[in-house]
Amino acid sequence: MLQDNITHAPPTNIKAIITGMILVFLIVHIGFHATYIKHFPEFTEFSWIHHIHGALMGSWVILLVLQPVLIYKRRFTVHRFFGKLTYVIAPLIIISMFLVAKQNYQTGILEKASIDVMANQSITWMQLFMFVFFYSLAVYYRKFTYKHMRFIIGTAILMIGPPLNRILFIYFPEIGVANILPIVLYVKTAIIAVLFLSDFVKNKNWTSYLIMLLTFLFSDLVYHARYSDVWQAFGNFVVSNVYK
Repeated sequence: MLQDNITHAPPTNIKAIITGMILVFLIVHIGFHATYIKHFPEFTEFSWIHHIHGALMGSWVILLVLQPVLIYKRRFTVHRFFGKLTYVIAPLIIISMFLVAKQNYQTGILEKASIDVMANQSITWMQLFMFVFFYSLAVYYRKFTYKHMRFIIGTAILMIGPPLNRILFIYFPEIGVANILPIVLYVKTAIIAVLFLSDFVKNKNWTSYLIMLLTFLFSDLVYHARYSDVWQAFGNFVVSNVYK
């Protein structure tokens, strides 16, 4: 999203990227329609934090679609403008993710034990960590289109987690909550694994996807270790020092 030196022809696979980003947009819209969008304009069950978070995440998804389209149309100046706009949007997204995590903990603790609430937050905190990590790498490699593009794709894969959870919860409840959460984690990891293998088989530079694949695998590990002493100690630290 941030490339400063895009003056060459669009990548040959830009159409595939655009298609993938449109698919992400559709998944987000379907997933959040039943749990959020359909409540417009009353939104009686939601706080201002949810509205701001939703608007920011929605803007990111729109940018994920718009930016490759601008590259395909060779509108590089406009592309760079929106790329620089993410210097504002991304930090706001990170803050909103933290505020949502904090609010979810504060409401969850009223109904469940602290250990269960913090276990559930393993996914939320790993989403936040991975977004910061992938976006930071995209910024660092903003002048290297090949790597920059891949780390932005990593943020797109992150975006499908929450809506995909909701789609399975609403339309396939027989799967069960205990199974849906890990299934979605594995789907995201499988997508990045396929992209990694594609670069590897085609003899392309696969290091970007390898970094993200290892990160997704680590996230899966954290989920399965969410009741461990290590994660719960992290949770106690967050509650005592960060959520105050």
